[in-house]
Amino acid sequence: MSSFQGFAARVLITGLAWCSLAQAEITITLTKDFIKKFKDRVTIDASYTIDQAHKVPNPPAKDGDIHIAGRAPEIGLAAVAEVMNAAGQPKALALVKSMVGTDTAVNMTGAWRLWCEHGGDVEHVQGKDLQPFDTTNPPHVFEIHPLLKLNDVNVASGWKPIIGFKAKDADEAFNAYERTRSRIEPDGDNIIIHTTMAGFNYVEFSIELLEAPKEVEDGLTVFASVHNLEGELLVHKRRMVFAKGTPPATKVAGMKKGGTLHVLGIPRIDLALVDFRANNEDNPKFKDILNWSLPYEIIITAVYPK
Repeated sequence: MSSFQGFAARVLITGLAWCSLAQAEITITLTKDFIKKFKDRVTIDASYTIDQAHKVPNPPAKDGDIHIAGRAPEIGLAAVAEVMNAAGQPKALALVKSMVGTDTAVNMTGAWRLWCEHGGDVEHVQGKDLQPFDTTNPPHVFEIHPLLKLNDVNVASGWKPIIGFKAKDADEAFNAYERTRSRIEPDGDNIIIHTTMAGFNYVEFSIELLEAPKEVEDGLTVFASVHNLEGELLVHKRRMVFAKGTPPATKVAGMKKGGTLHVLGIPRIDLALVDFRANNEDNPKFKDILNWSLPYEIIITAVYPK
């Protein structure tokens, strides 16, 4: 193949990839008030009406969670709540079972999570009227995952390694996170996020703290570098969030710059960076800031023993 033919082939492949991305675009419309409220929070409190739920938790090989589909006014989007290591939380499972399909809301607290796990041309508009779901996995980009509490049932003890589960490979996962495209569109009182499916839940990796953890109202945050399990640097700097009252938060508390942890985490869109980019669209220091790759951070769901 000539060099020109090779170049033409690459152009064609790139073009097809762009077409595929365009067809699979997902749009998420959030209110600026919601972004302001949650950009530096780890968790959300929600009055959650449970429409559907798994009858039994996933087996450990499939992550060990239980999916609970429902709606909450504090979220305003189709949502799925998940209990981590659910088989070890019989009180929570009994509560969920008793509340499925009723009009009585459950008071839930857990890590808020905005992430595109699934593809398709889907628009998610916060505040749009939602009807009860007939599936445990409705089209959604919002999760309360993992849960910390359902009414008076505390499930924070489930934030630990999932025995029998093979987590996503760090190299593949972080490469996907870093390469996921996005476009941020300020729109009056809203901000619209245009992006594509990202996936790669539950990734196992190591972090090295770039600072001491900082306290927020409901947990801790810290910037850290990301490494694979062989110690190779994958990402120079990314924010990690720890929910108050969980084993990971207890582990990281008091650590100093340079400290390391072997962790399990799940990604979510970083609303602090969404807000920053939207507020700096006209700043000449940040060329094309609204079209940078998808801003994300990691919820640390478990810490492995040394």
